[in-house]
Amino acid sequence: MTAPSLATRVGLEEFVARCDALGVPSRFAIAVSGGRDSMALAALAALYSEKAGAEVLALTVDHGLRAGSAEEAQDVAGWCEALGLAHETLLWEGKKPTSGVQAAARHSRYRLLAEACEARGVDALLTAHTADDQAETVLMRLARGGGVRGLSGMAAETLIAAGGGAPIRLLRPLLNFSRARMTATVEAAGVLFIDDPSNEDTGFERIRMRKLLAELEAQGDLTKDALVQTAVKMQKTRALLEERELALFERADGAFFEWGGARLDMQRTLPELTDPAIGSLTTRILQAVAGAPHRADEEAASAALHDVIHTGAATLGGVLMKLRKDQIWFVREPAAVFGREGVAPLAPKMLEPGARLLFDRRFVIENKGAEALEICPLGRDRSQDVSVGLEGPKEALWTLPGVFRGSELIGVGGLGAVLGGPECAIKALPEQQFRLPIIRF
Repeated sequence: MTAPSLATRVGLEEFVARCDALGVPSRFAIAVSGGRDSMALAALAALYSEKAGAEVLALTVDHGLRAGSAEEAQDVAGWCEALGLAHETLLWEGKKPTSGVQAAARHSRYRLLAEACEARGVDALLTAHTADDQAETVLMRLARGGGVRGLSGMAAETLIAAGGGAPIRLLRPLLNFSRARMTATVEAAGVLFIDDPSNEDTGFERIRMRKLLAELEAQGDLTKDALVQTAVKMQKTRALLEERELALFERADGAFFEWGGARLDMQRTLPELTDPAIGSLTTRILQAVAGAPHRADEEAASAALHDVIHTGAATLGGVLMKLRKDQIWFVREPAAVFGREGVAPLAPKMLEPGARLLFDRRFVIENKGAEALEICPLGRDRSQDVSVGLEGPKEALWTLPGVFRGSELIGVGGLGAVLGGPECAIKALPEQQFRLPIIRF
């Protein structure tokens, strides 16, 4: 039996203040696993709903990873409904991985939550991440040698999407409150909760860091509050760095194109090579052009930028950097799309009428016609069939999504050309990702 918490519960006024600061809308969803933190969020959201007249939907993901998970999800549904909250359970179906289980579960969880929010017209999802979660995140990233971005931890607001879906605001209103206060909150509300046995499994990195942090706190060597304050300071530094990246991009006459590539003017870039932020800017461009979930190493990015200036070409992070007519071009690396050792080629996909897909994490394609279409990289040979000009290296054309009706090419992503009629809508994501990143699951 859990000992009563000595911490003070989170009051409704505190929760309302956090929701107001984040601009929580009048209709939102909450992610509820059934653990003490998420049940505290459910209890607070129920009170908030009564006070503010908000419409709240509780969503629980049943990962199906252990026996009894379905029964637990039913319990959570009952607890939420007892609080007056509408509730739905989302199932992670299909084959489960044998390794990297936590990462795969997290990916599927957020995909399912984002899909549910989009389907129900909800544009904000609240999670129960606490100050303890923030401290553990910072410690994990510190152990990996993280820089400003890593040590900034979790943001209070992030944009997420399921594949090519619409973005959803992911909000963390409890990030300023400790796990102990969540326990006090759920106890004060008289709400039941589940203690997940995996929270004691030291096979998971976060659990090892949680136990290490508890030992360091007990010895007086490091506190959770110190790590949280590090995140706060790094978030401010990160914001300044991102502003500097944009200023550098403008000074270098940077531009993105509808076909997903980017460009810097070499002569305007040369004076900026001594700026400490040039590596950070380069990784930001590389990540956007490749549609990568993470940034490349900054030192490697700086070295690649120097290489392209002095030798004419370089590759890094799935991007080909090429010097052409005094312009430094960033385009998707063909080998990253068509396959190489350790990287499988991008497989063709069928797109049914009315459906939408995310192509290579770089394009969102929607089928607006009445027939199924095949989507696959255009390739070198098929690119000969395209008469529309492309500003930039020819390799960029090879990696663009080709839209086929049978064997007939009817569209090419990013060229503003639908050759056989307006049957599909194609949107390039790199510039959006560069300016306002959306995490896609």
